[in-house]
Amino acid sequence: MKPRIEKLYKIFEELDENHDNKIDKEELKHGYARLGISITDSELQMIMNVLDKDKNTTIDFDEFLTFMVLAPRIKVEAIFRYFEKAASIDIGESAVIPDNRPTQLDPLRTLIAGGCAGGISRTVTAPLDRLKVLFQAQTNHPKAAQEFTGIAQGLKKIYSQEGWIGYFRGNGTNVLKIAPETAVKFFAYEYFKSILGKDKIALNIGERFIAGSLAGVVAQTLIYPLEITKTRLTLAPKGQYNGIIDCIIKIIKHEGPRTLFRGLTPSLLGIIPYAGVDLSVYTTLKDFYTRKNNDQIPSVLTLLTCGALSSTCGQLVAYPLALVRTRLQAQGIKGNPVHYSGMMDCFKQTLKYEGIRGLYRGLGPNFLKTLPAVSISYCLLY
Repeated sequence: MKPRIEKLYKIFEELDENHDNKIDKEELKHGYARLGISITDSELQMIMNVLDKDKNTTIDFDEFLTFMVLAPRIKVEAIFRYFEKAASIDIGESAVIPDNRPTQLDPLRTLIAGGCAGGISRTVTAPLDRLKVLFQAQTNHPKAAQEFTGIAQGLKKIYSQEGWIGYFRGNGTNVLKIAPETAVKFFAYEYFKSILGKDKIALNIGERFIAGSLAGVVAQTLIYPLEITKTRLTLAPKGQYNGIIDCIIKIIKHEGPRTLFRGLTPSLLGIIPYAGVDLSVYTTLKDFYTRKNNDQIPSVLTLLTCGALSSTCGQLVAYPLALVRTRLQAQGIKGNPVHYSGMMDCFKQTLKYEGIRGLYRGLGPNFLKTLPAVSISYCLLY
């Protein structure tokens, strides 16, 4: 217990700006501001009410310590994260970084922990992810065959043709890109946040959205060759590619280096609606829960659930762009009879032969990934 008390006291000292062994409301507010977290007066008062047991409008170390010791499920850093989105949900899709990273956390340890959790999550849900990509690439074009008609039929077909290992084709690349993508997002987000937040105590929700979107654009652009490699390895017939490096080399050799960025435009365009819907839905759900439960602090599981629902809504809005990206990436694979001249041509052909529903092929297995992904994140990180 002693190391934890020492760590708590260090945090208490950081918050106690005038060194009077007490934390008042303004000092607590400044602590949030130093972390770049915007907090309303009502939220701040609610936290004060929880911590200030003797109701003297200040928090001494005994009150601070008692609360933290009596809340063993709450991490030391949790006082800074009551009202911020848990960023550890990994559903295999790019997400915008919410403004909730405490400075007390070691970035390397956070990256490793998140990478491990994300790798396990993506591996467990890999069969559904591969089926999603197969559905996205399959069209109703007269030249194309209809191999997959449903989730159960699709999973059976993969197993009958390739065995259990077929469920995990492309997953190595999907796991490999977690660390560089997360690292680039984190540092890019901090950079844009510093620019937008210059001479400001904290960013508002619009500025966080802009910083997160720009960070997503930078990360997606830099790791995009791995995105197209993952799609090619997932869809290509056996023998066309012999791993990640072989796939990249063959793409460059036969199709040119620009092909490594084919489909990047719809991928980047999808970040904006995804980020906007994700952030707004999450904030709405979190505020609704707080109002309905008499300003009760949401639990980690509640925040994870809100995050999963908001991410799902964001994916729903941006899904047509993700489908177009996959179809553009798939061009160049042996036996692919359909070719598109670009993003708009892909949209036109999809609507012509498949209608609006065609833009949402593979949505079923995509949504089925969410529940196990959230459960794994909760079990591994909390």
